Amino acid sequence: MFVTIINDCKDDNARSRQESRVASHLAAPISFIGVDSDLEAGLQLIDILDATEGRPGLILVNVAPRGGHTTKWENGTPFAYCRYGETLIISSVDGYALSGLKHFTDLTEVHLLDTHSAAEVMCAAGFINEATAAYIPLTQFRSFDFIPRAGVFMLQGNTLPSEPYVLCNVPDLPPTIWHIDSFGNCKTTLTPEDVDTSTAIITRFGTFTFIKQLRNLPDTTDGIIRGSSGLGETRLLELMTQRGNFAERHQAKIGDDIFSEQSYFTRATS
Repeated sequence: MFVTIINDCKDDNARSRQESRVASHLAAPISFIGVDSDLEAGLQLIDILDATEGRPGLILVNVAPRGGHTTKWENGTPFAYCRYGETLIISSVDGYALSGLKHFTDLTEVHLLDTHSAAEVMCAAGFINEATAAYIPLTQFRSFDFIPRAGVFMLQGNTLPSEPYVLCNVPDLPPTIWHIDSFGNCKTTLTPEDVDTSTAIITRFGTFTFIKQLRNLPDTTDGIIRGSSGLGETRLLELMTQRGNFAERHQAKIGDDIFSEQSYFTRATS
């Protein structure tokens, strides 16, 4: 059993409270990934699914934009759950949070949760008390008050009321940078099948050659490499500089389109 939390509420206080709540229910190791956007969250989810290979576990994903279009929801973007093998996933549904699942798995729908009815069911089962059930639909920290409890409740074999939410409602994954590692390597959403690897690849950052392994890229040279991230047999491409920092060299940022001058990055809390 494992637990992974992917969340934009990532300061020390928020992180420790979330981890402690889950730890108080489950005797399982907990890992935490702090993100700034739904784009990052959606691909971090794919990497964790790849690492854990469908084994028993719980992944809690939350990126919570406020204001703007999110006012169409009662209390911010709702959550949905699904399973990948024996792994239970509960995730916010707004933006690109579920776009990786849509793109890289065979899932066609998830199950949309309602905080009111879910809280009532957990209360009726004696899992939470009436005061907590009344508070859950109103809380501004749902990744602390709601999804850990919902996840543990379902892991114990219980069900929560839900309705289908088809993934065609989720935006397609754009051709973009979703993570920049500590070396300045830029992980993209592209796979080798998405580009013509037999010829030079034209990007907004320059024209690069596809190299299967980083060791074959000459020093100080830029290239497109088959990276380590992905799901199953699918690996994602990375923009790299041998013995250099690609992101700094090209002023590349998370959310940058690979081919055109546009960005898909939206800070979750803006």
